[in-house]
Amino acid sequence: MTSSERRQAVLAILKARDSVRVAELSTRLAVSDVTIRKDLALLEEQGYLRRTHGGAVPAERFDPNLSLPARQAVNQERKRRIALCARDLISHGETIFLDSGSTCTAIAEAVADMELRVVTNSLDTLTLLAERPNISLLVVGGSYRHDAGSFIGPWAERSIGSVQFDHAFLGATGISADGRFSSQNSLESQVKTAAITAARTSIVVADASKIGVQAFSVFAGPEDISTLITDADHACCRALEDAHVHVVRVDRDDTTE
Repeated sequence: MTSSERRQAVLAILKARDSVRVAELSTRLAVSDVTIRKDLALLEEQGYLRRTHGGAVPAERFDPNLSLPARQAVNQERKRRIALCARDLISHGETIFLDSGSTCTAIAEAVADMELRVVTNSLDTLTLLAERPNISLLVVGGSYRHDAGSFIGPWAERSIGSVQFDHAFLGATGISADGRFSSQNSLESQVKTAAITAARTSIVVADASKIGVQAFSVFAGPEDISTLITDADHACCRALEDAHVHVVRVDRDDTTE
């Protein structure tokens, strides 16, 4: 079995089981624990799974069998509520950065009638705002990442580094209990970090499913983020506040989903 075949086997087992242990994979695939851990690290970097202590679980956001529009539909009403809260932080005439990701796309929809300058690395935001005469739109260049609908890499970072924003709105794959914000892809994280550096305030927007998740690449700590807007429950928000994250909690109505 080649390394590529072995990693496909790992994904097949994970799809059937929802979680898997390193020891089990090692036995079933007849390779060492070290080899399995290397496989899991690579698959996590590619966005197919999330490593846990001693094993791995699927990374739903980057399920290779789930289309980008389908991922955007998950928790849609919650994301809309978060986006409306984010809009309240923005004033007409300001310059904002909108990250890639479905919650930031919801913000693009929420601010479409405002007089703004919008900088983005998101193809979805470009599509939504391109014909809006009230929006001055700047799209950063870079390598296009199909599964996330985003532009990443050194070109994107240089473009972001040459301007300044009033607010940067960022998505996250994971937010740990100690306030570490992470993404599945290291190049995505570098773009987020560049946006944080260029912004007067940095706001992470994330629904409750991201809380307690530790993804591959950390892009910020509590000291780097001005505000987290989320619909997580009160206990999760209190824990994050104890980690010195400023949290704005949005109530959610699960009956609408």
